[in-house]
Amino acid sequence: AMTEAPALVDPTLDADHAKLADLVDRLAAAKGADVLASLDALQAHASEHFALEDQELRQMRDGNASCHLDEHAAVLKSMDEVRGIVAAGPDSTESAHLVARLAAELRRWLPEHVTAMDAGVAHTRTRSRLGGAPVVLTRRSSPPG
Repeated sequence: AMTEAPALVDPTLDADHAKLADLVDRLAAAKGADVLASLDALQAHASEHFALEDQELRQMRDGNASCHLDEHAAVLKSMDEVRGIVAAGPDSTESAHLVARLAAELRRWLPEHVTAMDAGVAHTRTRSRLGGAPVVLTRRSSPPG
């Protein structure tokens, strides 16, 4: 099964998410020495991608923003912890088990996160690109008299 990253309206975000999904799949399939390399590649891309999103999130007046920032931090922390254990014993059963669990968790997490959280970032990007909120036309009632 491939990791799904639902498409948003923002092509940059979509490309980033597709790459994240691909790196998660690569980690899930990695064996031996490739595990650490896959983990590093995933971590590097995630850090870079989250850092960009985090910048935008801090500018958003969205109630979800701090939640979103926390999720990014939690995911990076998990990757870090797993990396530490894998680096210490790349061939151990524990490492293999942890990496498999991390990949499985990320596969579950990414689509949810993209749909629930990143949609807000995409919306904000679109809005800032188009300048202002989408136009809503309402019919005004005719003035009295």
